[in-house]
Amino acid sequence: MGDHSPLASVPDAPHAVRVVGATTVRLRPLVSVEDGHACVELQRHVWGWDRADVVPATLLHIVDYVGGLAAGAFDQHGTLLGFVFGISGVRDRQLVHWSHMLGVRETARNMGLGRMLKEYQRTTLAALGITKIYWSFDPLMAKNAYFNLNRLGATVVEYVPDMYGTTDSPLHYGLATDRLVVCLEATGGAPAPLTPPSHERAPILTAFARSGDVTMRAGDQNPDTALIEIPADVLEVMNRSRAIAHTWRLTVRDHFQWALSRGYVISGVHASAADGRFFYIVSRPRPDTRDTTMASEPIRAIHVSPA
Repeated sequence: MGDHSPLASVPDAPHAVRVVGATTVRLRPLVSVEDGHACVELQRHVWGWDRADVVPATLLHIVDYVGGLAAGAFDQHGTLLGFVFGISGVRDRQLVHWSHMLGVRETARNMGLGRMLKEYQRTTLAALGITKIYWSFDPLMAKNAYFNLNRLGATVVEYVPDMYGTTDSPLHYGLATDRLVVCLEATGGAPAPLTPPSHERAPILTAFARSGDVTMRAGDQNPDTALIEIPADVLEVMNRSRAIAHTWRLTVRDHFQWALSRGYVISGVHASAADGRFFYIVSRPRPDTRDTTMASEPIRAIHVSPA
């Protein structure tokens, strides 16, 4: 990329060089055509894409001219281990950034590169005066949810049903592409530690209630806290039964739409060590934002036998 791009005047983010075990990791913008081609190959490696969905090297090469970001994590040999890519634009009359991709090479996972790249992105964009970073992820992906909300401190702003349309892509495992849109404050600090409620006492919104669960209906006085259950591993569920995965999709959609339409906030994700279940924690809104007009409408909780 050229010397006249906005990032040329932005110093490296703090801790841009990290040592992870025997690997020295350097975080920096993708500055050359060769970097761009390496990122294209990494996209194919991570997602198995052919040409249709790959961000081309030419776009990676020019995006920082308009305040976007294409950055990578390189080892001491110059191998690209992971990357983050996004574009900047306007939302609600405010300059914001949409983080479109984050990918890490399979052999480099569990090194914390995803968090390093997101923090590098956050610091670099803040230096450009961009204070809000948006992106989307599948609400059924438990590990991604935990990383985005609990680790990074992103906040949920919207639930979008079938955001990218129903496709035949193996990345979407045959389900509607529902997404949670989240926002991360570029100038914010680390999230506060989460104190999860006991899921033996908090009401649970779930597709498959278990013995002992405290269930609820939409009109049950809008409790202070409720839990929206998601599968611990939706890919495993999909491999076992597409019908069950589809039930999770529709039920979680209903539960999020119910919660967000009443102003509930998503506090984070609770991973229960006792039984391996995953829950979004939703907290009661302020009294002046509550809606109690649906006192008799039940939350959908479909029960089906495993296929």
